[in-house]
Amino acid sequence: MGQDIEDPKFEILKIGPCAYRKLIVPDALKFKCDGNNYRYEDEEEDEEERELDDQMTYEGDEWVLRLPIVAVFHRFIVGSRARTKQRIELESGARITVPHRENQEDAIYLRARQKNHIYSAKAQIELLCEKEEPKLEYTHFLSVPLAHDARFRQQVDKFREDVILQRFEGIDSSIFMPSRRMHITLCMLKLHSHAQVEEMKQALEEAKARIAATAEFARPLVASLKGLHIMTDDPTSVSVVFTTDRASALQHRMNNLADLMFNILKARGLVTAQNLMAQRLLSSDGAHAEVKLHATLMNTKYSRAYPREDGSRGDRAMIDASTLMETFAGVDFGAVRLGEIQLSCLEEMGEDGYYRSLYSLPLCDQQSFG
Repeated sequence: MGQDIEDPKFEILKIGPCAYRKLIVPDALKFKCDGNNYRYEDEEEDEEERELDDQMTYEGDEWVLRLPIVAVFHRFIVGSRARTKQRIELESGARITVPHRENQEDAIYLRARQKNHIYSAKAQIELLCEKEEPKLEYTHFLSVPLAHDARFRQQVDKFREDVILQRFEGIDSSIFMPSRRMHITLCMLKLHSHAQVEEMKQALEEAKARIAATAEFARPLVASLKGLHIMTDDPTSVSVVFTTDRASALQHRMNNLADLMFNILKARGLVTAQNLMAQRLLSSDGAHAEVKLHATLMNTKYSRAYPREDGSRGDRAMIDASTLMETFAGVDFGAVRLGEIQLSCLEEMGEDGYYRSLYSLPLCDQQSFG
């Protein structure tokens, strides 16, 4: 006979002058607490395997977790007048200890009597850091150097001289990329600690092994750079002029390499899909890499024509490049070998005038060039 809890049955129970209805509970009725299935909520949490439990230590009467957080994020966790820190502590039930600024320790400490309070604070802090990450400045980048080719450098220098002689309005020598720094940018990076830089080198070491194992590694990689191109559709309002190779085979191969590298960097937490999307390095659905191969020739952010009062460079200006594009539409910078990817710091230059390399990995077998 099945249970019918919607039509309960009662018996009348008389106690003295009063009569009471007593619910008749069927013997077959199953309760959640029957047998050994019932657990107190706290017991379930205690028995559940948590990813960071083995990293917590018990000090005094509370649990302590050292949470790796790059020091540059600490100011966001504290917030104005420590309000953000206080809010997270109130909502999570955990205490947050942020090392003094002079210590530059890439970690914070979470303390609570219950582990779930620490996990709550950790989740809130990670969401906060993800939200604030776009505010951080780029420090490093991955590039494919072009400046190693002497003939290419000569062509770039000749182009600059020819353009300056034309005396186009708004264009002067200050907006040209020096030929010794010519490159193709693959990805901008935010590496704000020595540990992150070392992690990046390990990621590139992994990428190096995986690229060398591909069938395409045995084939040479060459770009035929010609023509002038802009980032928008309006040549009358331009901030960047670049040259490129629009061959679909080259684009496909570089996108495959970028996919491999981006997956490694994302897995190690060195970049996020959100950041790659912001750099326009992924397809619209974020499923795969779509790197815009461009070698910047002119960039108005370097212009000396619009300085601030303190002498520093001003805001990015726009130039009318329509006549420039028409005059030099057929410019050909020649074929350049794409031999390697370099990790560089934005502010450090090597003795050869190119960005100082912190790590490099070959894009193809150097013997394939013949």
